[in-house]
Amino acid sequence: MRDSESRFDALIGNSSDLIFEFDSEGRLVFLSPNCSSLISRSLDEILGKTVQESGILESLHPDDREPLFEAFREGIKSNKETTNRFRLLDSDGSWRCFEGVSTPCKQVDGSRRILSICRDVTDIVQARQSHQETEERYRIVTDVSRDMIVEVDAAGKLVFANRSVEDITGYANPELVGKDYISFFELVHPDDRERIRRQYESQKGETGSTVRYPPYRFRHKDGSWVWFSTIGTWYERASGEIRMLEVSRDISQEIRREEERIEIARQMLETQKLESLGVMAGGITHDFNNLLTPILGDSELALLDLPADSPVRPRIEQILQAAKRAAALTRQMLAYSGQTPVSVEPICISRLVEEMGQLLEGTVSGKAGLIYDMLEDLPAVEADVAQLSQVVMNLITNATEAVREGAGRITLRTGVVEAEKIDRSNAIGDCEPVAGNYVFFEVIDDGCGMDAETQSKIFDPFFTTKFTGRGLGLAAVVGIVRSHGGMIEIDSEVGRGTRFRVMFPAAVRIAAVAEPRVTPPVEAWRASGTVLVVDDDEGVRDLLNAILSRAGLTVLLASDGREGVDLFRLHADEICAVVLDRTMPDIGGEDAFDEIRRIRPDARIMLISGYSEERAAWHFIDKGLDAFIHKPFEPSVLLEKIRRIIDSNWDPTT
Repeated sequence: MRDSESRFDALIGNSSDLIFEFDSEGRLVFLSPNCSSLISRSLDEILGKTVQESGILESLHPDDREPLFEAFREGIKSNKETTNRFRLLDSDGSWRCFEGVSTPCKQVDGSRRILSICRDVTDIVQARQSHQETEERYRIVTDVSRDMIVEVDAAGKLVFANRSVEDITGYANPELVGKDYISFFELVHPDDRERIRRQYESQKGETGSTVRYPPYRFRHKDGSWVWFSTIGTWYERASGEIRMLEVSRDISQEIRREEERIEIARQMLETQKLESLGVMAGGITHDFNNLLTPILGDSELALLDLPADSPVRPRIEQILQAAKRAAALTRQMLAYSGQTPVSVEPICISRLVEEMGQLLEGTVSGKAGLIYDMLEDLPAVEADVAQLSQVVMNLITNATEAVREGAGRITLRTGVVEAEKIDRSNAIGDCEPVAGNYVFFEVIDDGCGMDAETQSKIFDPFFTTKFTGRGLGLAAVVGIVRSHGGMIEIDSEVGRGTRFRVMFPAAVRIAAVAEPRVTPPVEAWRASGTVLVVDDDEGVRDLLNAILSRAGLTVLLASDGREGVDLFRLHADEICAVVLDRTMPDIGGEDAFDEIRRIRPDARIMLISGYSEERAAWHFIDKGLDAFIHKPFEPSVLLEKIRRIIDSNWDPTT
């Protein structure tokens, strides 16, 4: 008995469990020594008392009191073992959690008692609660995340996919979970598939390693492509199982925005390039026209002075023709820079294209056959007929050079397209399509075609796939089309030919076409009076002096704006007209114009410039400019303009 009591005392004294014993009346008849540390009372104060009498009730959580008493009563009544859970207030103010087993037992004297052994499970409960909170937090994060989250086991099976997977890819959860993860690489874009597969295989099963996939495309269930950015990590679960967790973000909008940004930057660069080239072309043309003016004018004057049988005449005529071809080249440069003056009139595109085709049939017939597909009753377009003829001629010429010798076909087609059906992303031009219809003509060949790189450069000035010295034609084409508010589409493929479509807004009004004016010959008009010529180019001054002197006029010459103003001030009463250059050093044409008008408000002034009228004369629009002439010019045109100025303003008899 003593041995048993010793073992019992040792067991009770070293037990971490709380041990209680109650009699049938609910009085405490035994407590293990460790109970006093929780109850904060000595065992002598508690033994022999009920829970209520001993003050233990105050340490018991209010929510647990009635369930605990009910379990005690049930044990006494049924004489069966019961389990219970309750919380006791610790000395630091926190609640300790206990789980206990209460066992009815019968004493030697026949009385009945309840023995309760209770274990502190606070740490276990807190760990379980923390685990549940972690799981709940993970569930909420995966459910509300807009990213796609999937989990793959070591065998390569997809074991988890969150809700966003269906929202992003269109595939429902049952269509994915349980499937072989490797098979989903088949849904990756073919251009991205191999590098994504290699990235996955290279780090498969390496716990702690992070897998970063470069952006790739994944096929949506509807067949479209979704751009993803994915990061994954392999980890070891508590069970020792290896898994990979992947988070994929839909970056389709970011990709589209970046593509749009790149496209806008490209368009801005293209616009800046065209603007700078246009400025350069305009500047070169101005200087070139100054050189051509005396060559063209003096050649014509020389022919007037030569007898018909002079052996020099053919050479002078060749010089004249060369100068006219050079003048045509400057017009192409101005067309590219968008500075060519436009003489607008209603034009029937079908008639114009057909006439140009017939005109060029002689050069085309040896290499290709021309096919006409003209739409009748087309709306008119308001355009410069000479410039549009140049556009048609250049495109037909290019098509001729692209086809195979003797085996090609060139189709000329016209038609109408609605503005909203124009693919602006594939159209070259400076303006958005305006509402209404566009009249178009197409030049289609079945020749060699062009690759994308060539297509991106064909409208650059001096770019050519032909021999050196060619290449301004298509640059001039795009300049002319821009100046008319039109657009160009190009569709070409190597080995299958090229299609150019040139579109212009359909005319909303029809204006009468002016009858062509016949310019009188140089020798047909004579006058008297004084004309002031102000130009910084000596060759131009000499030519103007020769032309005007032949007509009987007295000519005063000034080499710059300051000298011109001084001469006008000295001879203001006798000068009947002023020929004024637009661009000069010291005092330019605009300032000289203002000074002359201040001296004599009714002075008749004609502006002369190597730039187009639109660029050169726009500052003078509200100042009453009387005339404009573009360099180079024919002597007869100059005299006609001077005649109109003098006849309308000056009477030599007064």
